[in-house]
Amino acid sequence: MTTAPHASPTAVRALPQARAQDKFAFDKTTFGGITLLTLQGTLDQAFEGRKIAESIHTKKLVVSMRNVRRFASWGMSEWMDFLRINATRELYLVECSTYSMSQINLVTGLLGHAKLVSFYASYRCGSCSEEHETLFIIPRDRETIRELPGSQHECPTCGGRARLEDYPAAFFEAIADRSSFDIEDEVLAFCRSHLQYALAPDLTRFRALRRVHKGYTYIRMSGSLVTLPRDLMVAASDGTTVADLEGIVFDPAHAQLTEWRTYLRTVLPKLKSLQLLHCPLGFLEHAVTPEDLRDKIKVRTFALPYDCLRCETTTAHMVDVAENLEQLVVGTAPSARCATCGSSLVAIPSPDQIAFMRCLPARDRDAALDKFLATVRGEPPAKLENCLVAFPPQRMPEAPVAARRIMYVAAGLAMLILGALVAVALGLWKQRREPSSVAANQGAVAPRPPQPTFERPAWIMSDVPSSAYCHDMINRLMCIGVSSYRPTRDEAVAEASDAALEELVSAVGLKISDPAFRETVIAGYAGARAKALSALQTAELDQASAAYAAADDVVTKARKRVVEVLHASGGAAVPSQRSDWYWEEYAAKKGGTEVLVFVRYDVTLDAVKALVEKYSAATPVNGSTAMTAFPALAWQSTDFTGGALLTKVGHPFADAGIAAQSVIMAVGEQRVGDAIGFARRIEAWKQQAEGDLALKVKTGDAPARTVEIRRARIR
Repeated sequence: MTTAPHASPTAVRALPQARAQDKFAFDKTTFGGITLLTLQGTLDQAFEGRKIAESIHTKKLVVSMRNVRRFASWGMSEWMDFLRINATRELYLVECSTYSMSQINLVTGLLGHAKLVSFYASYRCGSCSEEHETLFIIPRDRETIRELPGSQHECPTCGGRARLEDYPAAFFEAIADRSSFDIEDEVLAFCRSHLQYALAPDLTRFRALRRVHKGYTYIRMSGSLVTLPRDLMVAASDGTTVADLEGIVFDPAHAQLTEWRTYLRTVLPKLKSLQLLHCPLGFLEHAVTPEDLRDKIKVRTFALPYDCLRCETTTAHMVDVAENLEQLVVGTAPSARCATCGSSLVAIPSPDQIAFMRCLPARDRDAALDKFLATVRGEPPAKLENCLVAFPPQRMPEAPVAARRIMYVAAGLAMLILGALVAVALGLWKQRREPSSVAANQGAVAPRPPQPTFERPAWIMSDVPSSAYCHDMINRLMCIGVSSYRPTRDEAVAEASDAALEELVSAVGLKISDPAFRETVIAGYAGARAKALSALQTAELDQASAAYAAADDVVTKARKRVVEVLHASGGAAVPSQRSDWYWEEYAAKKGGTEVLVFVRYDVTLDAVKALVEKYSAATPVNGSTAMTAFPALAWQSTDFTGGALLTKVGHPFADAGIAAQSVIMAVGEQRVGDAIGFARRIEAWKQQAEGDLALKVKTGDAPARTVEIRRARIR
């Protein structure tokens, strides 16, 4: 995605006044192949996500969340169903309100596979206290978003300085670090025309559109082949496939064709034939081998360079292989004339081009395919099928009309016979019952007992599996973890507990205001954490997939490592017991049951303050300065066990090659829990009579190593 020139983010808008009732409502409008779904109010029990998703019939869906006030617990569950049903659609979220963004930041998984295009951030003026919102468009403002924490702009009301509300810095970093995405052309045009977004199309983005007709598949490719999604393209190719390469951006000097070659190797066994149409200059020599031409690949047209001696210009002309095969197989380029002056053009093919021309195979004449191509090549993109989305399962062919009529007649006769048998049975039953004088009211059916219901505790605000969130209360910090669906309650409790305590660690990190901590420590783990959680929420739509199992394993193990380091270093401030918990049991799809567990930890404000001080305090150690290694660094490395982080390295550690930001994890055979423990172990070693100092040191992503320092160097 390239961006149009712009001076600043979209103009500041005044914050809308809260309504008396945040009643949920929605509006659905179709613009060509796009459905615009506008949500407003609170997503609660009135939000029927599944029903709304099933009512959408276009392949592209844009959801506007400008007036969304809140996600209630029930609404979150329906929202996840909404995402699952729309898994095969291109889903874009636009105009996300500050309320919805706070929920997305709070609860893992609320984005799913959706592409977050734009959101509002709130600014408050220090002079007039007026609150305003500014719209940020992620494809355009990605780098600006990283610098948002602490930013300010002129208040449109009084001209004072309006500062950004207190958002966590990692929140904006997570948004900016999300994988870049492309906006489909029709959606991009919609954003430009209806939302007035200053975005321009990326001509190098790979696109593929197709039309299938009676065993023929036409695929129109454009953009760069570097990002060709081979699995989707293999699924889109069938029968006799014609690849139209006219829109391909191809530079022979910088050709990267790994994905293209993999596509050919994978797709050829399933095809009857693959025919290449409008190959750009240099494409055949670099993207196709002579061996390919002996298999199922046929070339319909390709470009050759021609020189006009009169105009002194070089132009590319498309050569039809079928019409000029006799000349091509002897290495001769067909004649052509200049479109400007009408003189004959001169073609001087390179040796590689001549070699390929001689290898070009003949193809059987197929009048039906030629007619199909003549029609489909003129079709606009909106009339073709996008190959870059998953294809829905094909419907089974319906039975012929005559067969259906016979089936209906047979079914009708069967019903008549069954009705007669029922009537006879009822008659016999009445005859047996008549002698007994039973009161008429004794046959009344007792009312069915009410269906069992359960009510979740009020502290549960989200049931997104494998997620966690913390809330700042008046007198405590409340952290809640949600397990994934597990086969046993013990497994689910352990997972939910780890999720809640890991979220506590993240919340503590965001409360440390030291700039050095934010620039080094948070930067050290935020990327790895965001990537792992993003991979989990993306794969969550198919929990039976290998991708979900792998992502779940990464997150589960990382959370466990973080919690282990927290217990080893946090001291008495770490909560030792959960404050409350709740569990639900469901029938599993493969039989048996599975359990979903919610765990809550209440952490006093004094304990939170103690943890903030614990992980931000500096401790002098033999000429260097250390602070307790932050537990969240365990996201970065699987062998991280905590210790003391050296923020300033002096003699003799520097002489031994230990750099700043290295973590001392052990002194000799003794594990280091925190900075004070490290200082004590160094002092205890000094009291020993002999022996050198052995330190287990970890620097960045590199494996931990042992560094030995001679006793003579330490005073």
